[in-house]
Amino acid sequence: MERRDIRNFALNVSGEALWGFQAAMIAPATVLAVLLRDLGAGEGMIGSILAVESGAILLPQILGNYLFASRARRKKRLMAFHFVVILPLLGVMAGLTHLTFLPHELLRWLLLVSFGCYVCSIGVVLSAWWDWFAHLFGRNVRGTVMGVTWCAAAGAGACGALLAGGTIGAMPGFDGYFYLYLGALVLAVLSIVAFCFVDDSPAQAAADGPAMNTARLIGHFKESLRDRNFRAFLIGRILGAFGFCILPLVVIYYMSAQGGGLPKQDVVSYGSALALGSAVANLVLGRLGDKMGYRIGLLLGAAAQFITLGLMLLTAGPVSCAAAYFGAGLCGGAAFVSHQNMLFETCPHEDRMAHITVGNLVMSAAFVTAPLLAGQAAGIWGVRKVFAACLVFSAAAFLWYLLRLREPRDDARLTVKARRLQERG
Repeated sequence: MERRDIRNFALNVSGEALWGFQAAMIAPATVLAVLLRDLGAGEGMIGSILAVESGAILLPQILGNYLFASRARRKKRLMAFHFVVILPLLGVMAGLTHLTFLPHELLRWLLLVSFGCYVCSIGVVLSAWWDWFAHLFGRNVRGTVMGVTWCAAAGAGACGALLAGGTIGAMPGFDGYFYLYLGALVLAVLSIVAFCFVDDSPAQAAADGPAMNTARLIGHFKESLRDRNFRAFLIGRILGAFGFCILPLVVIYYMSAQGGGLPKQDVVSYGSALALGSAVANLVLGRLGDKMGYRIGLLLGAAAQFITLGLMLLTAGPVSCAAAYFGAGLCGGAAFVSHQNMLFETCPHEDRMAHITVGNLVMSAAFVTAPLLAGQAAGIWGVRKVFAACLVFSAAAFLWYLLRLREPRDDARLTVKARRLQERG
């Protein structure tokens, strides 16, 4: 890598590690789930956390195509949006944890809505952020950079999760949650400051393309969806979403008698294994993807889902809890690094941001619906039966990837535009 690339790599790792630490301190699947449980939330609301997170982060991405269309000004606009919109919402959630004199039913909904607004604001920048990242590093090293970066973020996240568990156990009432959200705000500010120093001068010097308009955006959406391999990728990801829509319900299972009756602070601490599993998957599959393509990562992620669900169905107790979160981290890491790069590489035209957006919009239906259904089903039939149903979907996702998904790098039918896009990185 050139000197500029090495500097950007170091800043990217630093920024994402800080973000990963703060995100794990307030992880929705553990910390927010336990907080809402302390406020009297049932299985339906706990299950809806993942639905809110998925829908709020995926659906608003279409706005980014308009707000961040200019490549020359994209970095400045992305950083400004974080400071003005995203980061203050962490302060709002910290403040809400101090309003425990309010009726707990109201406070539960205020926290869930505030969380939804926070994730929604992240969703607005997401496709633009990933397109910006994709242009910072060449295709031959992008997976490795992403893998190392998110390994660092996940490793820092493991420390953040341990800190969260210790803080909740050490502080009475809701004080621990307040300090966790406040600390997350400080670290998030430092993270974005690090990204402010990233050098994207080639992008700033480049001329912007035609102004984005709705007709052009829809045209790119249609062109993406006409690609058969891209459709196969989307179907597999939808099956996978139904196969592992139960992450917040893991807290309920291991705090119940069936799962071993573990204390809440222990479950949150064992949640650090989630970050460790993600670190391993990102580091290994990022490099493997650069060498062999990213289809293999999706296959391994689906297999990890099946094994993790089977583990939870067959075992209970602290070791089972830590192993389940580690397996969930493997699933998430495999899906993340392989998912993002498959989005990059299945693009059949020159507007990658539009391609990323339409892919995430299509998948959002499953990512929102599946956790809502899982939460409601858990309230009626119990968590274990939901785990069993997810096992079937995970097996179906694995078979679909195996039989129907092609590795984009081996696809001889890539369009000329797509080949030029890949050559440009």
